[in-house]
Amino acid sequence: MSDITEHPPVPQLLQEKLKNYPEIIADLQGSLNRGGRSPGMSKTLLTDQFEAAIWRLEDGLSRCMSDAAEELKLVESGCDLVQIAKAEAKWRLMANCRRSVSDCLDELGTFFGR
Repeated sequence: MSDITEHPPVPQLLQEKLKNYPEIIADLQGSLNRGGRSPGMSKTLLTDQFEAAIWRLEDGLSRCMSDAAEELKLVESGCDLVQIAKAEAKWRLMANCRRSVSDCLDELGTFFGR
């Protein structure tokens, strides 16, 4: 939509959880920037944009989970327990963030006037 003038930020909860992964926050923000709101937007379009923002966060975090699972598989083939622990922690964090999208609905809803 070319008439969109404001884009939702990555919800604060996710920003806090992902503070050590600024590249993931940036990717999520880039995805959210594909939608948003504009003055005079109808409630129907705002609802559509709200739902699209949720989907974009879920999709982006699902990809992060998949990437983290791949990283974990790669390091598990080695013997470096520190790298394995780091990869496991990253996968758990991504899974936790993915589950946390539902906890961000109020913040996103406020942005979209819900």
